[in-house]
Amino acid sequence: MKILGSILDQLYQSRKESPQIQRDLVLDIARRGFLKQVVSATAFGVALGTCNHFAYATGINGLPDLGDNDRSNLSPYQADLLGKQVILNIYAQGSMVDDYDCLDYLNTLGSQLVSFSPMAGDQFNFYLIKDREINAFALPGGYICAYNGLIYTTLSEAELSSVLSHEIGHVVQHHIFRNISVQNRAQWTSVAGLLAGALLATVSPSAAMAAIQGGQGLAQQNMLSFSRDYEREADRVGQQLMYQAGFDAHAMPEFFQRMQDAYKFNSNDALAFLQTHPVTVERLSEAESRANQMPVKMRQDSIDFLLVREKCRIRQISSEDATKFYLNSIASKRYVSLEAQQYGLSLSYFLTKQLKASIATLNKINNPHYMNHPIILGLRAKLLIANRENKLADKLYDQAIESYPNHKGLWMGQLEFLMAGNGYSKAGARLDELAQTNASDPDVWDQYAILYSDTKLDNPLRYHYGLGNEFYTLGNYQLALEQYQAAMKAKVKQAGDDNIQDLVSAKIPDALRKLKT
Repeated sequence: MKILGSILDQLYQSRKESPQIQRDLVLDIARRGFLKQVVSATAFGVALGTCNHFAYATGINGLPDLGDNDRSNLSPYQADLLGKQVILNIYAQGSMVDDYDCLDYLNTLGSQLVSFSPMAGDQFNFYLIKDREINAFALPGGYICAYNGLIYTTLSEAELSSVLSHEIGHVVQHHIFRNISVQNRAQWTSVAGLLAGALLATVSPSAAMAAIQGGQGLAQQNMLSFSRDYEREADRVGQQLMYQAGFDAHAMPEFFQRMQDAYKFNSNDALAFLQTHPVTVERLSEAESRANQMPVKMRQDSIDFLLVREKCRIRQISSEDATKFYLNSIASKRYVSLEAQQYGLSLSYFLTKQLKASIATLNKINNPHYMNHPIILGLRAKLLIANRENKLADKLYDQAIESYPNHKGLWMGQLEFLMAGNGYSKAGARLDELAQTNASDPDVWDQYAILYSDTKLDNPLRYHYGLGNEFYTLGNYQLALEQYQAAMKAKVKQAGDDNIQDLVSAKIPDALRKLKT
């Protein structure tokens, strides 16, 4: 495994080299017979692990807490490196959904589920992938990715919670390290193809394609029994977590059964789920048996879930088709929530530039719980902007952010609005506030760097400071250090820049320490 670790480091460092050198390295790895191990390790090193020095607690309900020997094959640094690299590559490929309403919801729900696990208090992050497939997977560092198709397909919040809890279960049970220990006995090949392809894409597009195609081919082979054991363990942990969070445990086997039934009718999306989460008779039987031993819970779907699912529906079937769907569902009264359908119809009208129809539809929502929801308020602000009622839009954003200060979609929407309309002074004040309250969010520093770039306020000191902090929060300490050093060379241009210089001066030794460790 020392050799494999060395190869992974070479692969990562080769990003700085020429395309020819990168290509030669991949070919050399293949000639030496390590490419398959690299593909497996990148998948297993990111698919089902944890890092960032998590405090591993005791096992859950009789399942073992695995000792350090199970985690000895990859260092925390290597695991963290691989996990972050996959996330960044998914972003670079344009596959992530930057819908902050949906991300806020996923992270709120996910954090609630994690709070009932042995890893309560550790940092988990939840992401949304654009793909129409019904799927989800976990990454080290507590990163969990759900597909747009998954949220669209779930019939209830309990079903969505069952899948997220299942993925959390993989992390809690340290399956990544157990998989590396027995990598020749158990392979999650379709996940390996996806994640290895994402990782290798920065090195060689052809290698990425080979990894993806290889993963798809291997996925057609029989899943080994060990992998099924992991699935059953994750089911067991996940079912307990969702139940403790107030959801009906029956939702897990019911969702699995629906996926199997859909596969019988040749649903490619359901097939994708079954390939990476093979459902056996034993799994269904055990999940049903466990659910029957737990009293039924009837937790109502949250407004957040109902609205987010409509956003995912529109991405899944297109704005035009969504308009037809909502008109039909409202007319036939086939819905769980009329207000959610009205919101979806208003959003689909907005996206197809039918502003009058969008405003009229949104104004039909008179339930105060929906009217004052941050997702509804965000759409209302965008409609005001589209109607050139900028003062009213800005006022609405201010009021909404005061009511929901942690709802990222609102303050990102206002920042976008302010910078598009030359409201740089207020944008700067808002970013100064966010730099205090959300200093670990790379999106804050990304917006900070944009504001002070040469196309806007043109302040090199603050620009390099913002960009350095963005790289720092993403874990790229070398690039962060380069930006901090560039900031120190920049001239002071405005009041308060002296304080920024002091902050930069303090960050440089910190970045150097991070690089050494």
